[in-house]
Amino acid sequence: MKHKLAVLLAALLCAGAFAPMTSQAISLNIEIGDRPYYNHGPWYYDGGYRSYWVPGHWAWRYHHRIWIHGHYVRR
Repeated sequence: MKHKLAVLLAALLCAGAFAPMTSQAISLNIEIGDRPYYNHGPWYYDGGYRSYWVPGHWAWRYHHRIWIHGHYVRR
């Protein structure tokens, strides 16, 4: 069984080597840190209330310093 699987895998690799090459654009974005606003900008109306953006900040939780991500707060 292992021999058949090895032959099948080798055949697939060889077939892939002879396949025509197509150029495809690949995009990879890596963002480090917190975004200034997520969806709506610095404020937006939600059900008659105005929600404001609170930026991310460092805070102490249970003797550890953690990052609190930015979020919208209803006022």
